[in-house]
Amino acid sequence: MSDLFGKTFVTLKTAMDLRHTRHRLIASNIANAETPGYRAKDIRFEVELKREVEGRRGTVVPVRTHPLHMGGSGGVTVSIIERSSATGGLDGNTVSLDEEMVRLTENATMYSVLAKFIKHKFSHLMTAIKEGGK
Repeated sequence: MSDLFGKTFVTLKTAMDLRHTRHRLIASNIANAETPGYRAKDIRFEVELKREVEGRRGTVVPVRTHPLHMGGSGGVTVSIIERSSATGGLDGNTVSLDEEMVRLTENATMYSVLAKFIKHKFSHLMTAIKEGGK
């Protein structure tokens, strides 16, 4: 795919895949905010993106947060970290709803920006296709 669209497109796609994976982890944290002993999970976005860009693998497998969830096929798996919170509960739960909502909003905003970049790349490609025959 990088031959047709270039390295930038592959990097943007990989970044969107990582943002999607992070979104699922944050949503899982929010869903488990009242679960005793639950440890908040996340990925180190910049570290994972750098690893992917340097490796040029280009695909990210959805993270399996529970053994009964369906797994992805092929590709690379991201490293999940457990995040601690300064406001951890007495029941061992490390989820702070306020912090998770901020992370979710930031992640969604960054995903939207990446989608706009990809849309812009496609519009340039369409312009080249339409104007190339003139």
